[in-house]
Amino acid sequence: MSRPTVSKAQTNYPIFAATFANNRPGILVVGGGGGAGRSGVKNQITAFDFSSRAPTVQPIAEIEASKDDSVTCLANLSTRDGAILYAGINSSEDERLNGSNEHFRAFELQFPKSKAASEKADGSIGLLSKTSLFTTPQSAGAKKEGYQRIVKLSPPPRTTSSAPNRRIGAIVSSLAGDENEVVIFSATSNKPAEQDILGRITLHKGQEANDVDIFTQGEGRFLVAYATDQDIFIQDVNYDFEQKTTRGKNEHRKVYTMPHVDKGAKSRLRCLRWLSPRHLLLLSNKPNRTGVDLLVLHLYEEGPGSIILRKKLPKHVKAGTDMDVCLLDVDDEGAYQIAIAVGALDVSLTIYTMDYHGPARDSLSKFHSFNSYHNVHDLQMTKVVFSPFHRPEVPAGRKAPPQYLRLASTSLGNSISCETFDLIDIGSRHVLQTARSRNLFTAATYLVVAMVVAVMALLIQSVIDPEGQLTKSILPASLQNAASHHKSFGETLREKRHEAVLNNADSPVVKTGQRIADILHLHLPHLLSDTEPSDASSQQKALVIHHDAESDDALSTEVHAGDEALLKKHAAAKKWEDLSKEEKKLWKERLSGAGMWAVGEGETILKSIFFGQVGGAIGQVAEGVLRG
Repeated sequence: MSRPTVSKAQTNYPIFAATFANNRPGILVVGGGGGAGRSGVKNQITAFDFSSRAPTVQPIAEIEASKDDSVTCLANLSTRDGAILYAGINSSEDERLNGSNEHFRAFELQFPKSKAASEKADGSIGLLSKTSLFTTPQSAGAKKEGYQRIVKLSPPPRTTSSAPNRRIGAIVSSLAGDENEVVIFSATSNKPAEQDILGRITLHKGQEANDVDIFTQGEGRFLVAYATDQDIFIQDVNYDFEQKTTRGKNEHRKVYTMPHVDKGAKSRLRCLRWLSPRHLLLLSNKPNRTGVDLLVLHLYEEGPGSIILRKKLPKHVKAGTDMDVCLLDVDDEGAYQIAIAVGALDVSLTIYTMDYHGPARDSLSKFHSFNSYHNVHDLQMTKVVFSPFHRPEVPAGRKAPPQYLRLASTSLGNSISCETFDLIDIGSRHVLQTARSRNLFTAATYLVVAMVVAVMALLIQSVIDPEGQLTKSILPASLQNAASHHKSFGETLREKRHEAVLNNADSPVVKTGQRIADILHLHLPHLLSDTEPSDASSQQKALVIHHDAESDDALSTEVHAGDEALLKKHAAAKKWEDLSKEEKKLWKERLSGAGMWAVGEGETILKSIFFGQVGGAIGQVAEGVLRG
């Protein structure tokens, strides 16, 4: 696999929106501008063709989209020779204050007639329509400041020859005070009307939807997910495009709330993307720009979802600005690879891959690091977007041409950077990264670390022992044996620090009845992630679940400072792996009945947890079973 190529492009305005054409994945459309005209910077939409992989790319089409306000968001529908662009652009301030804001605009992009990069580009962009889909705000502040922040369409078919499917869209308002909303509509025309609106979701006072994404389940069946600062919501959509009516009950439900400690600032959900019908990827910014977590939320038929995987991004990533994913093509078992990109406040890009194992297993792999790029732009990054990937259909006996995946990022500094990656054909599908390439990368990393350590050792030896006398025989055998019984300075320092952390920590840290996955996420996050614990206290904490006699024999959970402190209070407690088969069965029934654990979460999260004696009526049953 060749190295990715990087192409650059420039506009005359700050960029706020970007979208790749679905039927020509090399064409990127961006939009932005200076706003209401006082800055002298135009509000424009510009198209670029990155198919050539040239170092510098020039526009193929451009239009001044508005004199009233900048372009805030973009999405596109495919046409035969181009695309319909949906854009968010406010009307003038006077019109907005008078209750008329045609914020939803549609443009037609005509692709150049020739695909040859050497010929003059003759593409064009023209305005088709403008309308309003949001409810007219009541307050003057909402009328003046409110705008369309996001437009998102359901994904197109994942094959190049599929007939165009009927899609839906969602738009999100922002800065409308207590009147923000999410509007879901039928995206089958260039000017959606009132009858095309499938649903309105009025947000709680002061709330905004930070991101929205749509998953297609089948013809007319969709899942719309959106995130506020602390919560994840899902809206079912079942729509008959022929009759233009909704079918059945379209349920709206909250599936997740961020756990947090009562005191102090809270983490904030910034982005979300669907990974499968049962998995959502969340980007969470920690308080005060102290880091970023990627969280995988697993959804169930009923009740709230649970975080099943957590990835802490590198330390230099203080806050995430945008995230996107690309679901690559599917094999016969429904398995596919997922590419994930995160744009950070320090203008870096971090890229991971994950593998979805298909509906039968309904599980995901862990995060695999693919690459990272630093100083991608001179100013803050605004958008990160993958090109869509469609599996090519090749006649029998012919070899498929090379396939590519593109990742574009934009900035407030008018710049565009597009990375082009070669995809690997593994027969049944395409992947960005194979297990072999991951192993080679890991081996190369360890080799570099070993070489650095060896060089440092040689340098230190050259200073303190230039003649090599100490390396021949540093200490007599008797002293070496004596020294082996003493702990090193590093070990002693770690023990002292741990004793300081646990000083006067004989009582439980927490006593609660939450879901096990949420408790682990809050107090023992390393058990849910593929990283080492960030501090000694997290590593030493111990969790016990027991029957609380004070609460009518209900289940109670306690977090202690360590195994020793836990066993002082619960001497009969056992770890999951030490329980008998009958005890495990009874405990799983009790945990499931209490809503603390679900069968779909597996037994992995129960390991390393202590369980008290089986109490109450269930204890009598267990005693009878154990005695035969």
